[in-house]
Amino acid sequence: MEGKENIQGESQIRKLMTAKDLAEILGIAAKTVNKLVREGKLGCVQVTAKERRFTEQQIQEYIESRSSNVQIDRTIPDRVKSAAPKGGDRQSHDGEKAKDSWASLQKEMSRWT
Repeated sequence: MEGKENIQGESQIRKLMTAKDLAEILGIAAKTVNKLVREGKLGCVQVTAKERRFTEQQIQEYIESRSSNVQIDRTIPDRVKSAAPKGGDRQSHDGEKAKDSWASLQKEMSRWT
C-alpha cells in the first residue's frame, strides 16, 4: 500500500491542452500549432492519429526555445540616406553637357525620317 500512496502523491497529472487552447495562448492559428509539431519544433502527446495534446512543460520548452535577448550594440544610430536627385541632366541645363545631349538627340531623331 505504501507504494500506491507514493505513486498517487507524486504523480499529479494536470490537464493537457488542445491545439486550439495552445493556439489561443500563443496568439496563432491551430493549424500553425500542428505545423510546429510536424516540423519538430514543438513537442506533443499524440492521443490519436489526429488529436494532439500539450503539457505545460512542452509549452514552456517551446517558448524558451523561441525567446531571445535582443542587445543593441550601437550607440550612434545610422543616418537615413536620401535618394539621389531625379531629373537627369537638369543640373547642367546651362552647361555644355546639356546642349550636347540635346544636339545629339536632334541628330538621332533626324536619322529616323
